[in-house]
Amino acid sequence: MNSKNILIVGAGFSGVVIARQLAEQGHHIRIIDQRDHIGGNSYDARDPQTDVMVHVYGPHIFHTDNETVWNYVTQHAEMMPYVNRVKATVNGQVFSLPINLHTINQFLRRPVRQMRPGRLLPKKGTVRSWNRRPLKNRRCVLSAKSSMRRSSRAIPSSSGGWSLRSFLRRFLSVCRFVLTTIDNYFNHRFQGMPKLGYTKMIESIANHENITIELQQSFNAEGERTVRSRVL
Repeated sequence: MNSKNILIVGAGFSGVVIARQLAEQGHHIRIIDQRDHIGGNSYDARDPQTDVMVHVYGPHIFHTDNETVWNYVTQHAEMMPYVNRVKATVNGQVFSLPINLHTINQFLRRPVRQMRPGRLLPKKGTVRSWNRRPLKNRRCVLSAKSSMRRSSRAIPSSSGGWSLRSFLRRFLSVCRFVLTTIDNYFNHRFQGMPKLGYTKMIESIANHENITIELQQSFNAEGERTVRSRVL
């Protein structure tokens, strides 16, 4: 196989994983990134004052059902078990998210029978197709309206002045419904976060003799015409 010089723009997860695969095939990879660090939006670093790991561009939780993917990342990082559970507070009461049977129990303040969820929602599992139905046909609208009226004073400021109906329509089009009492945000077998951070993981993936990385380098098609590279 003939070795090629390949240019990859972007030193995030995708760019670095592709680079590693090609480097192991004998190609010479040059990665450029306009930022001053690798990792893309997964970049993290420890706060110098507290030593707390900070996800600079927002929190990232690694989750997948693909065992091959999980085995790949665990070659480059020790993964700590982490399950994301989200709570919301409304009028001093704490609710579980995404909306599930436990949330409904909390809202109604009485147990809903596990065997009869169809009285509240039409089918088992995460209700995706149900979210496309007309608002007037959705069985939880009355409960949602009741909930919203409890906090109706907050609706104008939090919804840009929308009407209650418009607010509900938007809310119900994006919210998830799960007909179990499990409050795990992701329904995947493998979940966790790298113990030393995503940046260290990506550095490990990029650690190959055929890979070079240049930071604070923007891609300029005009300037790259003289480079005999394949651009990804």
